[in-house]
Amino acid sequence: MVDATPLEKAAMRMCLKFFGEAASAIGFDKPLGAYSEAEALSVIEAIVTAYVDEMAAQHERTKYPSVRMPGAKPVNDPIRESVPPLSENPFSDMVDDLPWETKP
Repeated sequence: MVDATPLEKAAMRMCLKFFGEAASAIGFDKPLGAYSEAEALSVIEAIVTAYVDEMAAQHERTKYPSVRMPGAKPVNDPIRESVPPLSENPFSDMVDDLPWETKP
């Protein structure tokens, strides 16, 4: 098993509440092996949804928000902003730079 990052561990801890709520709805006295498929899926859905939501929330709290931001203003991208804009032909400065090119 791969060690989880601190952010992943924090997200996993957030799942405990939702796991408890889902298990409570089924009944704590019912053994896990006796869960129906629907009951097991409801527990899995609660845990996965809580984990994904918390990871997304942690990502949003970081300096650069998620790439998927429908309808939101574009995010500053220091990598793209530091690159000079391309000319119409990005290879225009390569005239006679290739060793196999011969001059007429």
